[in-house]
Amino acid sequence: MIVIGAGATGAQVASVFNAFGSRIRLFHSGPRILPTEDEEVSAAVAAAFRESGIEVSEGFGCVESFEKTPNGVRMFFSRDGRREDAEAALAVTAIGWAANTTGLRLARAGVETGARDFVRVDEFLRTSAPHIFAAGDVIGRMMLVPQAIQEGFVAATNAVRGATMQALEGAAPIGSFTDPEYAQVGLTEKQARAKGEVVVTRVCFDSTTRTIIDGRTSGFCKLIVDSATRRILGCHVVGERAVEITQVAAVAMSGRMRVDELAHVPLSFPTYAGVLGRVAAQAARRLNLKLDWHGGSEGQ
Repeated sequence: MIVIGAGATGAQVASVFNAFGSRIRLFHSGPRILPTEDEEVSAAVAAAFRESGIEVSEGFGCVESFEKTPNGVRMFFSRDGRREDAEAALAVTAIGWAANTTGLRLARAGVETGARDFVRVDEFLRTSAPHIFAAGDVIGRMMLVPQAIQEGFVAATNAVRGATMQALEGAAPIGSFTDPEYAQVGLTEKQARAKGEVVVTRVCFDSTTRTIIDGRTSGFCKLIVDSATRRILGCHVVGERAVEITQVAAVAMSGRMRVDELAHVPLSFPTYAGVLGRVAAQAARRLNLKLDWHGGSEGQ
């Protein structure tokens, strides 16, 4: 299988069918797969994909054409002035989403759409027709189930009570169930450093108890903390239970906990979430914050 595009969708398709036993070539036109993730996450997932047998081609150039073959399809692409080709039983394109709204005749109701046919809404999720509200994938925002549920609540409330409730904002964990899993909440290290001085700490899964017990020692948890406020700006995880770990960090961020406050929470042992206590304790020490104890019990 050829998979073109290595954002979240393309990476998941490649990972799932690789697990089924397909031979996968994953093409991404940019310099790294998963371009919206922290750079360390992208590098770790790319390395894991290659180790699992997926052929990852980053910065491959541009697709010129496809042609049908007796056994499937051939893709022609050009890179650095050279024309190359790749052949497979199937080619899957995962280069972005478009809203399936063309058949809804929205213009007749006065509802405007924008780029890629997504419905335009204001901060109250109200469309250009004042009595019509929209939520979920059709408005083209994060396009995830939890956000769609929240938006549906806001849109329905405003439709019934009047436009008074704005779309909810806050720490939004995002994860993908590839092998290995990866997840994030908040800013990447690059984004955070562009805003000010930060402390970055990292704990590898080969040094934490539960991952060793389960034999799932590939991966890491990375925490980004504002040096002045001691607030957590971002958390990035690669490895087993990455999505679950990141959700705990999102709760701490939503509660505006300082990193030393997170380090003092007695997280259960031995658990995957417990790694957050350890990485938070490291950050607190880097910031010279007082820690009377460390509740994560993962070692010092």
